[in-house]
Amino acid sequence: MDIYQLQVSYLEHEDRILLRMNTRSNEEFRLWLTRRMVQSVFPHLIDITTRLNTQDNAMASHDGAHPAALAAFKKQESLATADFQTPYRAETASTPLGQAPLLVSKIHLTEVQGASLRLGFEEQGNGTAQGRAFEVTLNASVMHSLLHLLETAIRQSNWGLAFSAKSSDVFNILASATPPIYLN
Repeated sequence: MDIYQLQVSYLEHEDRILLRMNTRSNEEFRLWLTRRMVQSVFPHLIDITTRLNTQDNAMASHDGAHPAALAAFKKQESLATADFQTPYRAETASTPLGQAPLLVSKIHLTEVQGASLRLGFEEQGNGTAQGRAFEVTLNASVMHSLLHLLETAIRQSNWGLAFSAKSSDVFNILASATPPIYLN
């Protein structure tokens, strides 16, 4: 599956994040991400994306730069070349999983050779109905874009998610975006 566009938005009335993926073959996959799911998977996505960037042979540093600094540079480079201006193409020919978004209950993360990440999304069935599932493989550049869009949606959600600084510097941005409150 070749991803053409991503759209991530927080829907307040659902209190969930809607992730939409368009493919080059004109299919759309829709996913609901709950607070619990984002809280458990987001730090892993950051860590894996950082690791994929530092494993890349082209990322070798001759001046002794720290691998995290190299990964941050790669992230900045990926976001600078990403197209966040083109409107999301909503008129898709087909929705293989149906019109209703898949409510993600499990996410499988698998590192793939060639600095890519395979994401498997599962929805558990409701007793009698079998759940839906699909997989997508994203390269590091698309992963940076996805993480950026997720960060934006998380900020809009006001879920109060705080991730450890050891996972990544990504949520340090979130912490600095909110001014401190002082009591005098």
